[in-house]
Amino acid sequence: MSNEAHAAVHGMLAKRGKRKTVCPSEVARELAGPSGDWQKRMSDVHAAVDDLLNEGKVLISWKGEALDERRGPYRISRPAN
Repeated sequence: MSNEAHAAVHGMLAKRGKRKTVCPSEVARELAGPSGDWQKRMSDVHAAVDDLLNEGKVLISWKGEALDERRGPYRISRPAN
């Protein structure tokens, strides 16, 4: 589990307006920073999303359809509350 990845997900969502989504690769790119090796950070992002989803702190969807678990491509958003 990467606290850095958790913080990056929350930070990127906070920068977006309500009901906006974030692509997991955007989070990985932010984590990678200038090194640009974002693919190596994707497993951290996926693990953070799984944790946050289980805690009810994020939602995930694909093409507007809610997903109950991470599989395939997805977008991350904040719960409406």
